Amino acid sequence: MSYESEKLAAALKVSREKKGLSQRALSARSGVPQSHISKIESGAVNLTVSSLTAIANALDLELALVPRKAAPAVRTITRSVNDAPKATPEARKEIARLARQLEHIQSLKIDSLAFEKLQRQFRELRQFENLIRNTDTLRSIREALKAVEGPAGVAALQDASKQMNSLRNLLAQGVGDEERTRVPRPAYRLDGDNDE
Repeated sequence: MSYESEKLAAALKVSREKKGLSQRALSARSGVPQSHISKIESGAVNLTVSSLTAIANALDLELALVPRKAAPAVRTITRSVNDAPKATPEARKEIARLARQLEHIQSLKIDSLAFEKLQRQFRELRQFENLIRNTDTLRSIREALKAVEGPAGVAALQDASKQMNSLRNLLAQGVGDEERTRVPRPAYRLDGDNDE
């Protein structure tokens, strides 16, 4: 097997493992026999274009011929996609709890524009869940939603909506939790304000 084929086979194996797929599961997705996938990954057989295409498609990879001059740019972009932050386990748990709380409120058949707005904001917030490092605001939103069944009702929905909107906007602007508490520095400072 040539060096380039070995690099491709190794990249396919890494991609398969990152997706948490066994060779058998990849075989079911791609239509390439598991024994052949094993031989490809071990370097026992040459990788054919048809096998490469089928396996790449099953791993959500795109095959492309890139001009040599553009290859460094493509590698940089690919690296940045692979190195994107992942949601922390705490954030995933808190978002799941928040989703269950919203489902519970929906089961109460509360007919309110505030609830519809809150659901939309939650869907938008989920797009930024990989940026959430501190789950205090999510817990605060969930606590506000617990008051929906009480006399606070719509006011609790509006409070939760306001908090969720604020968090979503901060995450969309790329402001991390630690930056939120930092006092902004002035753009300039006037020294010697004395008008004597």
